[in-house]
Amino acid sequence: MDTIQHFLSGLKPLFDPRTQWHHLQSMDYRLNTVLILLTTMMVAFITMAVLANYTSIGANTTEKVKEALPIPKPGAPPIPPPTEVTSLRIYPIKSCRGIEITSTRLKKTGLTLDRNWMFISKDDRKFMTIRQEASMTLIDTAIKEDPSSPGKDQKLEISIHGTDARVLVPAFPTKEWLDKNTKLGTVEIWGQETDAYEYGDEINKIFEDFFNKPVALVYKGPTDRMVGVNGKKELYGKEVPHHFADVMSLQVASEASIKDLNRRLGLKEDAPQDLAIERFRPNIIVRGRDDHPWEEDTWKRIRVTTTLHDEQAIYKLDLDAVARCARCQVPNVDPDTADKHAKEPWDELMKFRRVDTGDVAKWKPCFGMLCIPRNEGKIRVGATLEVLETTDKHLFNTRKFSEL
Repeated sequence: MDTIQHFLSGLKPLFDPRTQWHHLQSMDYRLNTVLILLTTMMVAFITMAVLANYTSIGANTTEKVKEALPIPKPGAPPIPPPTEVTSLRIYPIKSCRGIEITSTRLKKTGLTLDRNWMFISKDDRKFMTIRQEASMTLIDTAIKEDPSSPGKDQKLEISIHGTDARVLVPAFPTKEWLDKNTKLGTVEIWGQETDAYEYGDEINKIFEDFFNKPVALVYKGPTDRMVGVNGKKELYGKEVPHHFADVMSLQVASEASIKDLNRRLGLKEDAPQDLAIERFRPNIIVRGRDDHPWEEDTWKRIRVTTTLHDEQAIYKLDLDAVARCARCQVPNVDPDTADKHAKEPWDELMKFRRVDTGDVAKWKPCFGMLCIPRNEGKIRVGATLEVLETTDKHLFNTRKFSEL
């Protein structure tokens, strides 16, 4: 009997309301603690994911994230307010007429289809340029699509301005097509050899008639051709491939700067008026500030942000502005007529745009900035350009990027 009473007395707390309330409070406390821990972990995970948009998580995360934000350095020029991308231009064939587009994809080698082709003289297999053949600006380019398969069978149409002469080649030729329809060989550009696929006589005929000499259209071969001047490995820190651009894959220019140049030319009776920025052959044109022309001279790192509502996507493209673009006299050529002015805008630019004392730039004016993409993604007119870091230490083909 005592044993049974002892057993029952042990069960009594289980049916005591006060005991049950205490247990419930204890369980509620433990449950709240677990929920708080889970919430904290979730917030931490989301924060890490956001940071990972700029960098990988690791020992040097703090430094990398800091690089992705605007950095007003003591003594450096002020960081200007954001501006808008107003135009995008590609030049499929080096020195020939370009195409204005509303959107495209930026790759490490530059904008898609930019300078993938060029003309060579068959006699010496060297590249041809507006510098020697101003008439090259009368060769037009356009991207054509097969209406039955839009986006899948794009062609590059090459035509002679003002004539019916034209040819079509695949805009994105496969290796199989190139092997069947072209010949892989070696060509020379700026004293360096690179490989290229050479098109046959059926493509080159109209251009040989136009130039009145043996020429060939070529497409960049599979071997990487590396960026030059301040983008070369010893100055930039790593090798960056590109196609047939002179020295770098991407040029950014400002409308505010071309307006200032046109204002100055407008004061001269013998100068061409209202020059189009196309004469300087930039890829990305931004609005800039009319009361602060030429402030792109101070860019070091910039970011282009494109919001695509139809894709519910945001593309953030970071560019290193590694050098000012030292100019030749190509802008003296009117792209509509191929007529070259004897003096302008070269003479006017030489008066106030000799702003870089590095290497050959000390004898040339500068217009626009040469940039190297850090990442790849889509870009569209209307995108926002932000300056993340500025410098007053640009020195053409001389100073390391890390020293800016």
